[in-house]
Amino acid sequence: MTSAALTPVRCGFVPLIDCALPVIAHEQGFAEQQGLALELVREASWAAIRDKVAFGVLDAAHLLAGIPLACAVGAARAPQVGMLALMALGRGGNSITVSSALYQRMVEADPVAMAGPRAQSAQALRKVIDADRAAGHPPLSFATVFPVSSHNFELRYWLASAGIDPDLDLNLGIIAPPRMVESLALGHIDGYCVGEPWGQRAVAKGVGAIIATKSDLFPAAPEKVLGVRTAWAEQQGDVAEKLIRAFVLAAQWADDPDNRETLAALLAREDYLGQSDAAILASLRGEVILRAGEPATVLPGPHVFYHWQATFPWLSHGHWLMAQMQRWGLWSGDLAERARIVSSVYRPDLYRRAVAPLGIPLPVEDMRVEGGHLQPFQSPAEGGGMIDLGPDTFMDGRLFDPARSPV
Repeated sequence: MTSAALTPVRCGFVPLIDCALPVIAHEQGFAEQQGLALELVREASWAAIRDKVAFGVLDAAHLLAGIPLACAVGAARAPQVGMLALMALGRGGNSITVSSALYQRMVEADPVAMAGPRAQSAQALRKVIDADRAAGHPPLSFATVFPVSSHNFELRYWLASAGIDPDLDLNLGIIAPPRMVESLALGHIDGYCVGEPWGQRAVAKGVGAIIATKSDLFPAAPEKVLGVRTAWAEQQGDVAEKLIRAFVLAAQWADDPDNRETLAALLAREDYLGQSDAAILASLRGEVILRAGEPATVLPGPHVFYHWQATFPWLSHGHWLMAQMQRWGLWSGDLAERARIVSSVYRPDLYRRAVAPLGIPLPVEDMRVEGGHLQPFQSPAEGGGMIDLGPDTFMDGRLFDPARSPV
């Protein structure tokens, strides 16, 4: 197809491993196959990419799943602009990292907690915080990437599990992902929650240790979405469907183990992540070095792009994000209002229509109870048969029923 016959689409991304789908759609020709001339635009921060989508500078973007919801209600200083989450861009990839000095203090404070399941490491942090308070020391400082990010909610969930109040017991700020390692190395922060490769980068530089990963906290937590303005999707419905198909084909390509080395090499390029392809490949394979000098730990489902319905825009994911926004004072409303907001942003109906020509298996329902599955499991598929879904257990064993759980 000639370039003149292609429809141009400007798509933004932030340099993280989970920007893989727009990169693959562009580099491997899936966008062009769908009749699109996909132009990728690298952005440094989530605030910048949010605003450029909101004001029409970008047509689409690799967005935090919470951003379109925040824009719907004007939360976290978001411009109140209609946005849609057309599809999810995969699952996994986050980790909680602390400085080497804080890690050592945590081991000394509670060696039992630090030797147990990684999610329990918050108990050791609580003892460090209590000791600092008793000694009159200033509170520790942590960072996440954005107020409505899954990173923020996962970090807060982990802290609260040990009775740590994220808003009272430490300083919690916002730093763009590429600046996290430098901030940790300079002592500006004591820890952070971010997507890869920035946890592994701190370990490789010898300035930090990974103490928990997304698979320890809530492996099915919503992560990134393909975000667009509602007005753009209404005006460019055919283009939006083509973009969804291109990204789903990219997700299938990304999940093929034979393509992982090629994917790592693509993402490593300076115009994308600008990081070591070996480090990216290890992360894609789940071979994570938690602490310098230790052998790699193999994580279950570290980066899943297509399998386990990883691209499906579950309404229950939108509900969970809104519930966390309510829990931490970013939004208030009842279950009916939450359902109205989520259904205006998460549009599984558009996704189903877009992927129909691909003939891929889809779930019967658009929403499900989250939690309760330690292992992969199966659920009924649309049209008969079963689909495979991934582990979704919360670290505290709770269930989240989007129809009933207020927070």
